[in-house]
Amino acid sequence: MAEKPKIIDPVENLGLRFINRVWRVLFGVFGIQLDMLGIEHYSKCWKKIIFAVFIRVLHAVNILHYIVVIVYYKLHYSEHFFGLVSMTYIQVIAFFTAILCLKNEKKIAAAYRKIVFNLSSAEDLLKTFDRHTKLYFFVLIATTVAITANQIAKEIVNDHYHQICRKAHAQMGIHNNYLSNITALIDYCEIIVFSYWFTDVIFVYFAHLCKGLALNFVLVNRCLEAELRATSLTSSKLNVLRHKYEYISGLVDEISELFSPLILFWISLLVLNLCFDIRALQLSSATGVFFSYSRYIVQIFRSTIFLFLILKVASQINTQAHLMKRKLFTKVMDESRDRDTSKVTFYTNYQLFSDSINSFNVGISVSGLFTITVTSCINIVGTILTYTIVLYQTA
Repeated sequence: MAEKPKIIDPVENLGLRFINRVWRVLFGVFGIQLDMLGIEHYSKCWKKIIFAVFIRVLHAVNILHYIVVIVYYKLHYSEHFFGLVSMTYIQVIAFFTAILCLKNEKKIAAAYRKIVFNLSSAEDLLKTFDRHTKLYFFVLIATTVAITANQIAKEIVNDHYHQICRKAHAQMGIHNNYLSNITALIDYCEIIVFSYWFTDVIFVYFAHLCKGLALNFVLVNRCLEAELRATSLTSSKLNVLRHKYEYISGLVDEISELFSPLILFWISLLVLNLCFDIRALQLSSATGVFFSYSRYIVQIFRSTIFLFLILKVASQINTQAHLMKRKLFTKVMDESRDRDTSKVTFYTNYQLFSDSINSFNVGISVSGLFTITVTSCINIVGTILTYTIVLYQTA
């Protein structure tokens, strides 16, 4: 009996094996699979399903317990309330992100696979993709270590959340400090793992996808520029380039749809965290005790890094999609064509391609409200800077 031939996944030939394994491990911890493996490789076993359900249920229970603690704490104490509500918002966004990613994991992975395989003909772009992604991993490690060390040190020194949990449990009639400490420890670990680690991983993953889309447009621009320089732009070549451009634009729309409304929640979350932490830093720095406000510095660093990463990489898609517009519009047509039918076909495809670039507002759409461009990035940064200036001037 002949042996069944071994299926070799083409991913192994793209030089992205390390990145693929990292995504598999990082998301596997949270019961999600978003790497480049084909559909036939996806695990259907009951263990994966049970693990994913267990993680989601554990996350939901911890969020509910956290909310109950906040409600009972607010009934008798007022300090730190805004910070606790802010943390609740972070946890809810993290939970919603995990649910949506779990629901769309096959679609997201399929789109990811298309993005990567479109670059298979350009080895240098694949290397650029690999290099930038490893840089994103380094940023992820740096922020994860900084925020984890800071959160653990803060709780060890101040015993902040444990005290809140014990007070809230006492208001509920639970006077078992051992139980309160255990639940507080579980809650705190859940906050670090899901509210920071998971959201940071998904931020980097989204930036990774956006970088791949931007490089797809770089490849199309490279092909178009080569044809323009060689003055060999035929109607058939124009037609091929037009279909490539529209195909990649469709991938951009697909990614926007798959991550909607998460992108809006992520940006609002990072901006709100920045504003809150800047305000908290301004208030706590008056004490003169560095440790009391060091955590806000770390959180400002984290929010700034990921907001900058998401906006910068996503805006590159819009920039690359419209980069060749001017050169294409100023292209001098070759009037020395022999047949009128050939000339008409050429001009038709040229006009279609020009209209595609001119009419499409290609870029990551934020729930249909706006497209992430350089201008929108400047507006968001300007809003944060204005808030900071007004805050410190009125202090």
